[in-house]
Amino acid sequence: MTNGKLLACAFAAVGLVSIPRQASAIDRLTDQEMKKLFDTIEEDRSKFEGALDDKQKNTTIKDARGEVNANEFFDDFQDQVQRASDRFESDYSASSEVLSLLQYAVRLQGWTATQPAGFSGSKEWGVLATDLRRLAAAYNTAMPNPGQQGLGSIAQARRINDAELVTAAANVEKKIDGFRSAYDSALVANTSLTPEARQAALQQVDALKKYAHALNAALSDKKEGVPEADALLQETRGIIDTASKLPPSSPATESWTPLRDDLAIISLAYEITPSTK
Repeated sequence: MTNGKLLACAFAAVGLVSIPRQASAIDRLTDQEMKKLFDTIEEDRSKFEGALDDKQKNTTIKDARGEVNANEFFDDFQDQVQRASDRFESDYSASSEVLSLLQYAVRLQGWTATQPAGFSGSKEWGVLATDLRRLAAAYNTAMPNPGQQGLGSIAQARRINDAELVTAAANVEKKIDGFRSAYDSALVANTSLTPEARQAALQQVDALKKYAHALNAALSDKKEGVPEADALLQETRGIIDTASKLPPSSPATESWTPLRDDLAIISLAYEITPSTK
């Protein structure tokens, strides 16, 4: 029996079989890089507004939320950029402020789509739009594609700051032993499992701890930890969707729940929500 089939048998024995979800770590922006991004957005926002002619600034922005004078909208947009930047701190990711900012950005994108090709400020808008897409990605969401109707497409935004990520990674390494013990008991209780299947399943949990330790080491060295997080998430994908579906009475479920929550934080820190289509 192959190692993969042994794992499948072991997971089936304790209710841990499911279609693995896609989990792949990406380059994340550190808190310091986020502060720089906010500064860049304000600089490029100013350049964009400065490139518009007076006629454009005195048009009306019309969308599902109503009508507003473009000049007034640009002032509100500037205020929202500043508010999000000011509120962002190491212990506060300003997710609600960024959500409001991105909703303004979607409305602005809709307005630019109504302008003629090559309009004054189109080049500057292209740069600003790239900044805003980076911001959306950093908060696990996405701007709609150009020309797409998507006012309600950005319904949430959530970023995991550096300190929160470090805490979650440390918790995973600490909590994995409790889950392993409960998981081992569940495997032992199933007499239909071969020793090889039980060992293979436990080795996957051991690998999870190894990758959590590697991620902790990388973060302690002030590294981004992308390859370490990717390995951790890839190892997790065979367990994370199904462990939460264990019978509530199972000791493995009780020990998995807090571990699952910290793994979810790590996943959110390194993953992007699928783009709106």
